[in-house]
Amino acid sequence: MELNLTEEQVLMRDSATRFIEAAGPKVARGFRGSDPGFQPARLREAADLGWLGILVPEAAGGLGLGLTELALMLEQSGRGLVCEPVGFAAIAAFALSAGPKPHPMLESVLMGKALVVPALHESAFGDPLVPNTQAKGQDAAWRLTGAKAFVCADGADGFLVSADASGRTALFHVARDASGVALTATETVDGRRLWTLRLVDTPAEIVPPHPSSRSAVEALHDLALFSLSAELLGVMEKAQEITLDYLRTRKQFGRAIGSFQAIQHQSANIFVRIEATRSLVFQIAVNNDAASLDPAMAIAAKAKASEDAIAVTQNCIQLHGGIGFTDEHDIGLYLKRAMLLSSQFGNATAQRQRYVAIVGLSA
Repeated sequence: MELNLTEEQVLMRDSATRFIEAAGPKVARGFRGSDPGFQPARLREAADLGWLGILVPEAAGGLGLGLTELALMLEQSGRGLVCEPVGFAAIAAFALSAGPKPHPMLESVLMGKALVVPALHESAFGDPLVPNTQAKGQDAAWRLTGAKAFVCADGADGFLVSADASGRTALFHVARDASGVALTATETVDGRRLWTLRLVDTPAEIVPPHPSSRSAVEALHDLALFSLSAELLGVMEKAQEITLDYLRTRKQFGRAIGSFQAIQHQSANIFVRIEATRSLVFQIAVNNDAASLDPAMAIAAKAKASEDAIAVTQNCIQLHGGIGFTDEHDIGLYLKRAMLLSSQFGNATAQRQRYVAIVGLSA
């Protein structure tokens, strides 16, 4: 798919490209087992570039841009294996700005001084839009009890938590240092951590939805699916580039292995998968608003990107031969990142099940 970008969008993409020059596999390796699993100064640098406010209206201190700009930025983040959670921070900032009055945390988030991340899922296959976490109270006096799984809580100062509030699903901001908050870490395949967030009678503030959103929780969830899809696209693209360079230089029987027909066929299949995902992601970006993203399309993009990213990175490792299976080679890091991002907010199987339910298909 050929993108017809505006001058401003080209500048956004180019600034993201320069940002990831200081990232990459070597930096990602260095964050394995560290606390937090990224460099806070780099998150502030992303804030200085305006990325954390990319969807936030100008009136609230953001850039007031759209999904295409978000996708361009996260595509480059995927290519560079960026460890800073710029995507989650950006969509959380949008959620904090969506109500009649911006949330008090928004200013700190936009400056990169505070990190707020989504905490919506409670299990691998549960419906994130029907939470078991309970909210009791009213107005400014809410208390939450429940648990959230797979939260990107490294370095987070607050969480956007979904909860059942007297039969309706609502979104709440919970401070990390609030009473009743407990976090338990789980190591991920790429050496970083996801957390289980437990809340016991924890004070929280309700986050109102954007006027054009169906609900604050659904809008945030759909944006998370879209953001992960764009980042997975970047992971695939860079894995393909690394592999094509290897196929041009590695020789057997006096010939570059990229000249062998079987390898060319496999390389073509990789190209087709990447281009199909790119087409879907950017068509969604062009035809949807951040506040009212079509949930079926967000689900379809995440299912497609999750499946293709795993297939592409696995095939890239296979094309490298034995060296591709070693931890020393960079290509393995792209498979591990694909595995992590594909699992977050539900893998391809979970997304397909949700798609069937949301569009009313039957066997």
